[in-house]
Amino acid sequence: MRSRSASAYLSLMVGVATGVFVLSIARTLYYFAIDRQPEMSPMMFIVFAPVVALPFMFVAAVAEFVARRLMPRLKQSRKQSSRSWSFLIGASYTSPLFGLIDARLLVLCLLINPVVAHVLLARRERADAVDRPLS
Repeated sequence: MRSRSASAYLSLMVGVATGVFVLSIARTLYYFAIDRQPEMSPMMFIVFAPVVALPFMFVAAVAEFVARRLMPRLKQSRKQSSRSWSFLIGASYTSPLFGLIDARLLVLCLLINPVVAHVLLARRERADAVDRPLS
């Protein structure tokens, strides 16, 4: 049980780190596309992405610990789908970084956030439980 939990947390942290790097690259490409020259080079954000990822990883770890205590059905997921869902939930913790790309993109935080990801996971597990045969 502990290895499954450790694997889920590792996937969560990899998801957070990946989300930060992808959004930093998207920010750089966006600035190049609109030919905007900010005060600090957008490529510097890519260099400092690991430092930016650390607070997001800490918040994700604490929030997931609380969420897994409040929603115990998440612990009973199949191993592979649990890892992929942990990765996606981890990536969703980085949604506030859309605001660094453009302030209007903060609306995406309403659609892409950990609460929505957990609700989708719970609904998927409930649907899988209904579809399984009783034998």
